[in-house]
Amino acid sequence: MTMENQHHAPVRLAHLFEPIHLGKTQARNRVALVATLTNYAKDHLITPRWTSFLVERAKGGVGTLITELIAVDPAALAHGGIVVGYDERNQDGFKRAADGVRQAGGVLLGQLWHPGRQQLWAPVRSPKGISERPDAFSWTVPHVMSTDELRALVDRFIEVAQRLHRAGFHGVELHGAHGYLLTQLLSPWSNDRNDEFGGSVENRTRFVRDVAHGIRQTCGNDFVIGLKMPGDEGVRPGIDPDESRRIAMRINEENLLDYLAISQGNFSLSLENHVPDLNFREAHFRDLAANLRPHVAPLPLMSIGRIASPSLAEDLLASGVCDMVGVSRALMADANWVRKAEQGELEAIRPATYTNVSWGETQGGRPLIEENNPELGEDGEADWQPGRSSRPGRVAVVGAGPAGLEAAWVLAARGHDVTLFGRGTEAGGGLRLLSTLPHLSQQKDATDWQVRQAHKYGVDLRLGKEASLSEIEELAPDLVLLATGSRPSTPDGLEGCGFSLKEGVASGLAIPAGSTVVIYDLDQTAATYAAVDALSAMSRIVLVTPRAEFAKGVNYCSQIGVMRRLYQSGVELIPATEVVGRSAEGVRLRNVYSGQEKTLNGVDYLLWSSPRQANVALLSALSEKGVQIRMVGDCVSPRNLTCAIHEGRTIAMAH
Repeated sequence: MTMENQHHAPVRLAHLFEPIHLGKTQARNRVALVATLTNYAKDHLITPRWTSFLVERAKGGVGTLITELIAVDPAALAHGGIVVGYDERNQDGFKRAADGVRQAGGVLLGQLWHPGRQQLWAPVRSPKGISERPDAFSWTVPHVMSTDELRALVDRFIEVAQRLHRAGFHGVELHGAHGYLLTQLLSPWSNDRNDEFGGSVENRTRFVRDVAHGIRQTCGNDFVIGLKMPGDEGVRPGIDPDESRRIAMRINEENLLDYLAISQGNFSLSLENHVPDLNFREAHFRDLAANLRPHVAPLPLMSIGRIASPSLAEDLLASGVCDMVGVSRALMADANWVRKAEQGELEAIRPATYTNVSWGETQGGRPLIEENNPELGEDGEADWQPGRSSRPGRVAVVGAGPAGLEAAWVLAARGHDVTLFGRGTEAGGGLRLLSTLPHLSQQKDATDWQVRQAHKYGVDLRLGKEASLSEIEELAPDLVLLATGSRPSTPDGLEGCGFSLKEGVASGLAIPAGSTVVIYDLDQTAATYAAVDALSAMSRIVLVTPRAEFAKGVNYCSQIGVMRRLYQSGVELIPATEVVGRSAEGVRLRNVYSGQEKTLNGVDYLLWSSPRQANVALLSALSEKGVQIRMVGDCVSPRNLTCAIHEGRTIAMAH
């Protein structure tokens, strides 16, 4: 089975576009869409959007596409967004996905999954594990499967692989990473069994080997079998790089696999490693693959973890780190990531944000979203264009943040004459300000891309001063789109007592080293903690919130990192407390539950990160002029980046 490469890659990305053999199947390039949970299924059944997510990325040039996890057993169910592989009702859906990916030139693999003891979304079901050790995420103690139950489960994996084979899939990937059942069997941290599946590396790898043997015997030598496993589980005594090498070498002795994918972390606090955010380096875990590769060669090895750009992917391949690159979030942001790279259009690639907001949605049981891609998973996503408006006119967009920029470029692409006003000398609004903080410089990539799109479609950008009513009137616009954002509010009782954290960031955090700073956290989002990280490097920080916990506005994966950095930097955390005032004696605090008050002495600065208020200063004046006005983004209601970009797109497509 051969997937021919129809294009010539630029020389600088030559390695990326080399075909690769996975067993007897050839993929057209070295890029793989790693399994990405979408929750697009309904009642465990495949939906058109589930299929489109895969097919659109195949149309965009991805060589190998791995489905999101497919449950192999009724005990593996979580919620209705999880596809089941054992239900005959999904067979036609599997076939449509396989046909669509093949027609687009991709290789499709189904990821076979069982969570084991992991208790994710279904608290009324009894999880099935391999020991009485509790799930690190929920502390649930599972039913312990007997030897016979595990043997029977081997058959369930094989049976689902056979179903996918009949549907036309090129192969399967066994999900042995992230703390799920196969990891639990492989890892000495979780496996304390004393039967044929526990103890030695020989026994701990037996389940995986038995599954792979059975799939090979029933599906044939042309059927791809891959394994995703930890390069470092992040717990001790678990799978560290040395143990990963021993496991991989033992499984590879029998030539059972056609590739090996290396991931990291499990559902302990090492979960933050699973989807590294902006606080990690790009390709942060490259050494896990690089160090393992010599021990399993010539078996193709895939590296995974924040591989954001085709240039970085090329470097990993050219330097011998890996044979394939596993990409998810970059492909979520732009289904054409591969095709644009192949055509040399690197600046046209819409960047991923790497905030893990998307992970937070699916972990909460909701459908997958991407902040920077409103069309995610829709039919025709790879070929999406704004189209021409039936009534093009003159539009003034006031506000050059993400909402205004998105609306402006899409309106211009639709044939409108668009003028964009921005108060700052650079476009980007609050997101550009956020990008001045350590580790967050890439936040501005999203708005930089929007600016390039605005220039491409001829938007007149007028930056560096506040838009006046007279300037807007001079344009005689058919539509004024207000995207004027929001401003921080002052907490009750603190007028004149300090200033907002946003003002502090705008001033360059010009606080003398060694100062004592109280930060009143009424926000709990990642932006607040990024500023705290920066301040804690030079000052004593006391972080106060009226909530019982911190970082509740941050997805769990990234929340782990937030809390780790707060504790490591010595920030003093005071939860369940409100700041009620400031006097010469200090900052007054009151516990929200007991009402007990105390005073913090020796405080040099009081800052707050508070709920924002919509900035609608121009609204009434424009309304009096009888101009057609629409509002978008935070000036409607202060929310987040997802709302800003998606709302900007929606309002532009309506005109």
